[in-house]
Amino acid sequence: MSQPIKLIAIMDLKANAWINIAAAVEQCVKLSRKEKGNVFYTVNKDLDKADRIIFIECWADDAAINEHGNTEHFQNLIKTVEPYLREPMQLIKLSEITAF
Repeated sequence: MSQPIKLIAIMDLKANAWINIAAAVEQCVKLSRKEKGNVFYTVNKDLDKADRIIFIECWADDAAINEHGNTEHFQNLIKTVEPYLREPMQLIKLSEITAF
């Protein structure tokens, strides 16, 4: 069995953007958690940067990530958030080191 894949998605938002994107974020989080292949899906605020949100996700495999990327709720999130980003979203893909 393959090892789960973690994603860290960092979004640096324009000032006061949260009110305009909160509903789309909430919908995406709730529906993503129900997707086949999702292990966990959270959205977090950066305590040091007020206008930064960070998604921390874990997926069973690349296929689950690809399916997630094609969902209506994810596409809606991207469409909603894009005008409020100060810079492009940063995506970090991780695999846990389990050798020790």
